[in-house]
Order: sequence, then C-alpha cells, then structure tokens
Amino acid sequence: MTDQATPKWVNKELFHGLLEQNNKNFKAILKFVPTSAISKGENYLTIVLRIQIEMQLNDSDDSTEDISYILKIPLVPEGEENDFKDMFDAELDMYDHLIPELEDLYAKNTAISPKFKPVHLKFPGNSVKIDYILLEDLRKKGYRNADRTQGLEQFEVEAALKKLAQWHAASAKRVVELGEYEKDIRESYFTAEHQKLLDEFNINFCMPFLECMQKYNLEPGQLVLISDYTSHLTDLNIEFGKNDPMELSVLNHGDFWCNNFMFKYKDDSEVEDVCFVDFQLPKFGTPAQDLFCMLMTSPKFSIKLDKFDHFIEYYHQQLVEHLSLLNYNRNAPTLAQFHTHLYRYSLWAFICAQRMLPIVLLPPDVDSNIGNVMGNSEEAIAFKRKMFLLPAYVDQIKVILPWLINRGYIR
Repeated sequence: MTDQATPKWVNKELFHGLLEQNNKNFKAILKFVPTSAISKGENYLTIVLRIQIEMQLNDSDDSTEDISYILKIPLVPEGEENDFKDMFDAELDMYDHLIPELEDLYAKNTAISPKFKPVHLKFPGNSVKIDYILLEDLRKKGYRNADRTQGLEQFEVEAALKKLAQWHAASAKRVVELGEYEKDIRESYFTAEHQKLLDEFNINFCMPFLECMQKYNLEPGQLVLISDYTSHLTDLNIEFGKNDPMELSVLNHGDFWCNNFMFKYKDDSEVEDVCFVDFQLPKFGTPAQDLFCMLMTSPKFSIKLDKFDHFIEYYHQQLVEHLSLLNYNRNAPTLAQFHTHLYRYSLWAFICAQRMLPIVLLPPDVDSNIGNVMGNSEEAIAFKRKMFLLPAYVDQIKVILPWLINRGYIR
C-alpha cells in the first residue's frame, strides 16, 4: 500500500463499537468519511487518515454530533518491513507507556499537568489484527500546525521550547523514579552494529550535497573543511549516540521539528498550548539532539541564527525550573556548561541543517517519499539535488554553514 487509500477494514462497523463504548448517548453512525489527514510530501513512514463521523444521539429529538479521529497505520515499503515496523512499535510504546509515565510525574509531584500527546484510544475487543494508533483529532480542539515553509515566530519557538523543557525534565526524573530506559531507546541506531546503514545514509546525502555545495558561495577553506568533516560522519554519529553518565541525559523526541508539534493559539501573538505528535524516533541521550533539530529547521530564518543564543538560554531556564519543580536531585548544568555540552554534540546541528532543513523548506512535492529521501537511485539522487539547490534552502545554508564553522560546530 503506497498511497493514502483507506484499507477495507477501516469502516463504519469498526467505529460503531468504539463510539458505543465512549459515548453513552450514541445511537447510530449517519456519515462515515475517511480522508488522508496529510498531503503528499508531508509524511514518509505512515498512512495517516482523518476519520470524520456524524453520529446520531439517543435523545428525545435524535440530535446529531460530529466527531473526528486520526488513525495511523504503518506504511511499509517492499523489503523494508523490519526497519519501519520497529519505528511504529516504538511509537506505540511511547503512547501506551512512556508518555503516560512522564505526564504522571507532573501529576504526582507538581501543581501543573502538562499533556504531551493527543488522547490515545483503542478499538474494543481484538477486532483489528494490524498495528494501528488511534488518536483524538487535535484540530477539533483548535490545534494546528504552523506553516513549515514560512518558519516559526519567536513566541512560537519559545512555546515549543518550554514544552520541550517540561518533557526533557520529566524524562530525566523518570530515570530516578523508574530506572533506565530500554536498550533500543538508549542506543537507537547510533551504534557500531548500524555502521553499514549509517555509511549508506551518509554517502547518499553527502555525494549530492558536496556537489551542490559549490553553489553556496563558500570560501575555498570552508569547502575543504566541510568536505573533510563529512568523511567522518559515521564515526561522529556513533560517538554522538554514547551517553555520558556525568552529563544530563533526557528522552529526546528524536524528530522535533514544526510538523511534529501542534499549536493552540490564544491570539496572534500568544500560544495557549503545544502538543507533540509522531514519536517514532525516541532516543535517550543529549538534549542537543532535539534542540539542534528544532533550532536548525523551524524558526523563521530572520531569527534562526540571531536569536539562537537567546533560545538556548530560554530553554535552559525552563529546563532548570522544571527539574527543580519535579525535585530532581541531581545537578542540572549551568548555562555555560550547557553551551560546552552543545559544542561537544554539535554534529546534530550540521545533520539537521544538511538533511532536515531542505525537506522542511521543500514545497509539497509528489516526488517526496522515503525512497527518494533515503535512497541512492537515479531518481533519489536527482530529488536530493533538487532539494539542495532549492532557492529557499540555498539562501539559508550559505549563511548557516559559515555560522556553524565560526562557532566551532563544524571542526
């Protein structure tokens, strides 16, 4: 199944039992409309359906109510079942166990109760024989994604960073309360066992990138430095994945950019809440992973670099505040220590600027699929060249790369 077609098992009968279980006044389904929840080029690993239902209520005047759900199903390319199934299983475990644990830590220890995920539901009984994730539709509560190609305003970045700091703080406290995360979350794919996979990813991205980099108006010394740096990426990835027990480690969302969180706005300049979605790549380790992912991809370019240090200071302040709120009894890093930490783990700034930023800036595109993003076919290489030469990307990357070099993040 390579498109967003609705599987036959996703039908009115399946949802009848769910509605009966969750709505005491439910009488019947009048309309059942499944549609793709995400446009082409916005999603790579799952089928995401929006299920819109008009239900009749069992009351004196047979009134009706509209309800909407989001249903996620694995999108499994031929021959790649295991890799992608593992990611879907990881997300299921996040919804079922880990995120409720983080939310419970706030409920037990503090006067605040941040929610990190949409309400997660299950169909009654064992009628569904395939993996699925069924969620409330956050749009019904007024949440929406920002426009990824335009970038986030400062107040939106700060709202997302505050929620991220709350998440990271709880995830550190969870280790104290409940013990270590499982090995797959501690290591993810940043290990010597995944060296072949990492080599392939790095070659598939770096060959077209180094070719296109000649168009970025860089100085000869910068071109040489970046070219040399990319030749060490596999070793740097494996080093990046190691957790230092002397440093603060957190549960990273792992894919923290603006498509993967939704805003509920109070008005044009204030966010009421941020809710995270898409938990397929969790990794316990340096908070630099989520921070660099967010800050290299999602803010408006006019503030991305100019406000970088402000955003780090704001996140650090929120992190320390929420660690204290949760009675975390280990030392939180000072701001100076945290900047040293970011320097140590700066690989992720380059990775996100090189690989994620062009995807963020690319308009919805029919060629944008997991095969073209990760692969090395002629079509995939042509697609990556198109990304790396996209004018919106060139405008940013020709400034970002010298900035990364000047900060010592590429060295």
